[in-house]
This record gives sequence, C-alpha cells and structure tokens, in this order.
Amino acid sequence: MSAMTQQVAQRVATILSGVLKGMNFYPAAHPSIVQPLKELDAALADILREQGAINIGVTDGVLYFGSHLFVRPTPPVAGLAAGLTAREICDVTFRKGITLEQISRFVTLAADRNSTADQIAETLRSEGVESILINGATRQEMDSEPEPADESRFDPHMTYNQALTAVKGVWEDIQRGRIPNSTEVVAVVDTMVDMAIQDPSTLLCLSMIKDYDNYTFTHCVNVGVLSLALASALESSRETLRDTGVAGMLHDIGKIRIDKNILNKPGKLDTYESEQIRKHSEFGAEIVEKMQGLNDVIAQAVLGHHIRFNRSGYPEWARNLTFTEMAEIISVADTYDAITTLRPYTIPQTPKAAVDIMRKLSGAQLSGYLVEKFVEMMGDYPVGTLVRLDSNELAVVFRPNPADSRAPTVKVVIDASGDLLKEPRIERLSQDGMPCYAAIVAVANPLTQNIDPARYLT
Repeated sequence: MSAMTQQVAQRVATILSGVLKGMNFYPAAHPSIVQPLKELDAALADILREQGAINIGVTDGVLYFGSHLFVRPTPPVAGLAAGLTAREICDVTFRKGITLEQISRFVTLAADRNSTADQIAETLRSEGVESILINGATRQEMDSEPEPADESRFDPHMTYNQALTAVKGVWEDIQRGRIPNSTEVVAVVDTMVDMAIQDPSTLLCLSMIKDYDNYTFTHCVNVGVLSLALASALESSRETLRDTGVAGMLHDIGKIRIDKNILNKPGKLDTYESEQIRKHSEFGAEIVEKMQGLNDVIAQAVLGHHIRFNRSGYPEWARNLTFTEMAEIISVADTYDAITTLRPYTIPQTPKAAVDIMRKLSGAQLSGYLVEKFVEMMGDYPVGTLVRLDSNELAVVFRPNPADSRAPTVKVVIDASGDLLKEPRIERLSQDGMPCYAAIVAVANPLTQNIDPARYLT
C-alpha cells in the first residue's frame, strides 16, 4: 500500500482498542479475541511492507498513529489513548517481521490494568520479542508540552506571520491597481492544511493572536485559520480544506474599496455608511474572481459570508442564490473572531462567552449544525480562555480534551497566591487513572487580570 491514510490509522487503532477491552471479558482463545487479532496482524503487515516500523502512542493526551493524530477521537480511540496513558505507555513501536503470536502477547500484557510500560517492556525483552518496543513516560513527561509533529516542515508562529504577509501582499496589489497574485496565500494555506491534519489544536492557538494595530489583516488570517480548523473538524477533503482556508483569508478583501473613515469609525454607522460597508462582500467576490489559480467556489463563499443562514443578510440580491457550506463556515469563523476581538466600537468577549453568544445566533444568523460542530471543536472552555481553578490558580486553556470538554489541558500562569509565574506550567485537568489536578470553577476576564492569553499559546 502507499502512504497510510487516516482511515487506515483509525481502523487499526479501533481494532487494538477493541481487543484490549475484550481481553477483560474473554480468554485469549475466544473467537471475539482471535478474529480481531488476525485483522490487526494483517493490517500491520500491510503497513510494514512499505516502512520498517510504525509508532502508536499518546502525546499531550492525543493519540497518534504514524503521522496521524486523533484530536477529535471516536470513543474507541479515546479509550485506547486513556488506556495507554494509564499504563504510562508513551509510545509503542511495531517493527517489520512482527508475528501474530507477538501481537497477541503484547495485547495480553497491555490488557492487565495493573501493568506499566516498564513491566510490559521488560517481559517482552525477556521473552525475546524484538519487533515490539515500548517507551514509557513519567507523569511529568506525559504532561509536558509536545514538540510540533514535524518541526522541520513548519513553525506555527512563522506560518502565521507568512499568512499576514501574504494577505498584506494581496491588499497592496489591489491598491496599486494590479490583479492580486494568489501564489503566496495558497502556499501558506497549504502549510496550514498540514497543520490541521497533524494537530488542529495548533491552529486554534494561532487564532488567538490579536494585533489591534493591524486588525484587518489579523482578522482575515484568523478567520482563515478558524475556517480551516472547522472544515477539518467536518473531515473535509484536502482540496476543500485549502479552498476554505483561502476563502477565509480573503473574505474581507473587498473592504479595501471602502473609505477608511467608515471602516474605522468608532461609533454607530449612519444609513449611507452601512450601505457602503455592505458592499464589501460583493467587491471581494469581484476581486477573487479575477485572481488566477483559485476555484470558483472561493469567490462564491466570499460573496455569501454575510448572507446569513436564514437569508436575511447581504447582499440582498444574492439571498436566493445557492451557496455551499463553505460560506456558512466562514460566517461562523468570522462571527467568533469578531466577538473575541477588541474593535473601535466593541469590547472583546471571552472565548467561552463568544461561544454562548453564537449559540443564541444558531438557526438564524448562523447554521445550527455548524455552530454545534464549532463548539464541539472548541470544547466547553475554548483555547485561549482564562480560567480560575479550584486551587485558586489562574490558567489559560491550551488544548481541548476530546474525552472531557470540561477538563482541558491548561497552562497555569498565576499561582494560588496571585503571583505571575515566570514560566507557565502545563497541567491536564483530567487524566485517566490519575488524580484530577484541579477543576475549573469560573471564567476570568483577561483584561482585568492584565493577561494576554495569546502570549501563552504561541
């Protein structure tokens, strides 16, 4: 087979999870154990024909298999991650030449709730099993911040800055009367697609960057990032992910044709000014249509990102047109970033408050289905939320927890005495088989606490 797909990775993880669970109910010779073991053996053999070894393990509470991460796992995959973590198994390497008997032995050892990584590894070594390697981890190691999945291919902060540069480049081309070049935007979105596939949480962290002096550009990039993340949560194709990210970054490009005094007006807009603002989606679609190398669906999404789910938005003449889901995805991302960003006429809401507001808009301005998918992706406490723990510490939500949305991974930034930590401390609020570190008791306002959550996310 060629490169292992996400579907194959999930199938293997699901089988392994089922076998480990089944060992608690059936003997090793039972058909309910033997058959899935044979399937697991065949699947691993197929993968190992093309590569010498394959790894499965847990990083920061997220299961990975090869280059595939399961940030939004199915229950069996979440169960496998929890089981490996409880046994302090950080990583399992399956090597070419592995046999069915060796797989069966590993599963038997790993199914024991009292076993640990070191014990399993020692037993396999003593029995001469060289095709399965077990790497254990202490709690401190398992709680530490993971390295990027492929640091050589991208640096998140650098990628964000490249995105800003690309959007500014399009803006400058328009100002000079040129048809913008799409090459830089597409290239940086391709990198972000890789990030979305490997670790979507990184995108959510990037979306918290707020540069109030360059609101237009950061807003465009953030909407592109959030749109891409939501499309990834919907398990869209790679081509759709790219188009969605590009459309998100270019959704407000039409504002370049709007008077800056109107765009930056601190108070309420009058009728004429409102009419001018409403033209930006039409202007944007016209600009995108002229750009080379972009699919037609991108211009359509730019045109429709303010049309609203109930078709009460603008432009009025386009209300009866057929729009793809991409326009609604961008609308959801646009709404979230606007609510959480300081602007001349509004104060920013916390990420959690923004999600609550969006739920109220669900079914009218926003697609109810997409809002729920967005909330599911963000968790009860979205990335970037400043929370107070029952330990009286303040922490910034760092990563969502697919297994328990109320207990994400956080970075503690202020200790129980109210002192700012020189180095934030990563804690998982819930961890299978280990005591709960702390519970969230309230959402704190970062403005009153003089905390910039983005500082701890990038």
